[in-house]
Amino acid sequence: MSKFSTNSLQRLADIDARLFLAINKLHRHLQLERLVRFISFTGDGHFYVVLGVALAFFYPDAGQKLQWVALLGFTIELPIYWALKNAFRRRRPFNVVQALAPLLKPSDEFSFPSGHTAAAFMMACCVSAFFPSVAIPVYLWASLIGLSRVMLRVHFLSDILAGMVLGTSVALISLSFLAG
Repeated sequence: MSKFSTNSLQRLADIDARLFLAINKLHRHLQLERLVRFISFTGDGHFYVVLGVALAFFYPDAGQKLQWVALLGFTIELPIYWALKNAFRRRRPFNVVQALAPLLKPSDEFSFPSGHTAAAFMMACCVSAFFPSVAIPVYLWASLIGLSRVMLRVHFLSDILAGMVLGTSVALISLSFLAG
């Protein structure tokens, strides 16, 4: 890798660490840990099943289409997510910024990309495609899941941005195959 590339990556990592510290400084002052944990919990996966079943019950046509698109999306997203995690092997923030211990135990060792954020944005994009009237709330919810992962000290902001791109891209691919 060239010296220019190494310097650029180091500057990006420094910016990421500074943003991480700034967000967590705000978090400490506002004492939001309980709320942040709850928001993150809604991205653990259980909620997606409940949402899919409820929407299929109340809106059979659109809800069932959503289920198929989301199922295809997760089938595509999860292997890509794991491949990226293991290819980049980025250390979690609490291993880099030792002053801040994580507020929960992450499910795996590496941080890039954020799986919670990828899944949340994939679902937000899919739900928005079938239920456009809820686009703003579901994207806000997905964004809060990403932010919660930073505030819980298990991800850097760039992990969240990568998760957003991964989740949205996979949703668009899934929708292009099945939404027609």
